[in-house]
Amino acid sequence: MGKMTRREFMVKGALMAGGTAGALTLGSELLSPQKSLSADVEFPESGCKSKRQINKKILIAYASYCGTTGGVAEAIGRVLCEQGANVEVRLLKNVHELTSYDGAIVGSSVRSASWLPEAIEFVEKNKEELKRIPVAYFLTCLALYRDSVETRKVARSYMNPVLKAVPTVQPVAMGHFAGVLDYSKLNIIYRTIMKSKMKDKGVPEGDFRNWEAIHGWTEKMGFVKLI
Repeated sequence: MGKMTRREFMVKGALMAGGTAGALTLGSELLSPQKSLSADVEFPESGCKSKRQINKKILIAYASYCGTTGGVAEAIGRVLCEQGANVEVRLLKNVHELTSYDGAIVGSSVRSASWLPEAIEFVEKNKEELKRIPVAYFLTCLALYRDSVETRKVARSYMNPVLKAVPTVQPVAMGHFAGVLDYSKLNIIYRTIMKSKMKDKGVPEGDFRNWEAIHGWTEKMGFVKLI
């Protein structure tokens, strides 16, 4: 057996560690995300005040792995602002109260066929407040890279964990959107792991978010009218 270079040794070790931690599936994310990201990952937050002055305030709170879901949250927020609402887009960890909001939309990327744990925990923790206002859910996942009846069914199933965990919170709508596969958001070791996994799944690198579908879902939902 020939000698391995130090780089080959590190990559092989990372792949073995990834296999031990558990195989990644479409719609899943890497374990220990805080250790896998590159330094330039951003999680957008924003707000808008509608010119229509209807005095309805909507929170769009999200959990994200690489910032992809934040972009979707902001797109939803822009539509709601155009419809006349005042909107705040926030990372879940930066939401400290819900009493000032007339409605809430909660979203998350997907790992292990489910919303991220912090998103489910957010709904559980705030279920009493969420029960008193209209609530909608959404997710982003790579399963929808191929849009078909089967992949849409798979994506819908990713909502089951939160629906089962907090059955008293009944969302008025649920959105399922394709995500982004961007290797530059990962450090070199995890990038190698992801490339191997996604190659096996036949998923190319790219941004698969369908902005028209996201806008259409938000407009059709009529969330502002519900509050």
